Amino acid sequence: MLERVLILIAVAAILAVGSWLLRAWQARRLRSLETEQPFAGIVPVGKPAVVAFTLPTCGDCKARQVPALRRLSESLGDRVVIQTLTVSEHPDLADRLGLLTVPATAVIDARGVLRHLNQGFADVERLTGQLGAVGR
Repeated sequence: MLERVLILIAVAAILAVGSWLLRAWQARRLRSLETEQPFAGIVPVGKPAVVAFTLPTCGDCKARQVPALRRLSESLGDRVVIQTLTVSEHPDLADRLGLLTVPATAVIDARGVLRHLNQGFADVERLTGQLGAVGR
C-alpha cells in the first residue's frame, strides 16, 4: 500500500514539474515573439485581434471554439478583428508560435504584437479578459 502511495506522489510531482516547465517554455517563447510581428500581413494593425488556429478534423474547434468566437464577435463587433487560420495552411507560423494543439488562439494588440497564446480551447471570458489587458 505504501509503495502505491509513493508511486502516486512521484507521478503527481513529475506531472507538476512537467506542467511548470511547459508553462515556462511557452512564456519564454511568447516574450521572444514580442519584438517580432509574426502576424504581419495576416492580421491588419490598428485594432486588437484574436487569431484562432484550427484543423479540418478538430471536433473541439467546431463544437466549442467557433461558437465562442462568434459570441465574442457579437459582443465586441468591429472593435476587434477575429480571424481563423488552418494550421495545415500555416505550418511555419504554427511552428514559430510553438503550437502544441488545436484549437489554439492568439491575442494580438493593436500594434500587431502577440500578447497571449492559448493552447487549447479559450472561452469568451478568457478572450475578453485578454483583450481588455491589451487595451481595446
